[in-house]
Amino acid sequence: MKNPTLYFLLLILTVFGTVCTNNDAQNKFEALAYALPSNYTETDFQGNTVREDSDDWRISPFYLGLVDVEPIFPNPIGYGNNATLDVNVNGVSFSSIMEVGYLTEANNFIDLQILDVASDFEILSFTINTNQFGTATAARGIHRLLLIDGNQRIISYGDLLIE
Repeated sequence: MKNPTLYFLLLILTVFGTVCTNNDAQNKFEALAYALPSNYTETDFQGNTVREDSDDWRISPFYLGLVDVEPIFPNPIGYGNNATLDVNVNGVSFSSIMEVGYLTEANNFIDLQILDVASDFEILSFTINTNQFGTATAARGIHRLLLIDGNQRIISYGDLLIE
């Protein structure tokens, strides 16, 4: 090594540049998560995808490769019924919880369910009852769901149609 200080500075700059890029990508992802829902991934009662919305249930840059999210099912769903959102944790320590909720028209987050992450490798199944969205009249329509970690970072998002 001719100049160890130079190599060290290059390493620091590389790491810093990667962190900034990841933060920028996460910020862009989260901005998209707060957009109005416009479509949804249609699924049947067994969780099979009938029609995919390419914007639904993508994984954020912070969690890419660390979690997998299956599209919520069934979707669409009738008022008063339960939908399921399965999340596969692939060996990452979270802040001990994950939660799913929806955005109101004013972009307020309404919590639907919080689950403890007990292990670095597990499947979490969120059960979402459409009654949690209010009266039948208020609940009908398309809703943006957010999956977040205990630090309020968005892991994934997708849309649910309540009929």
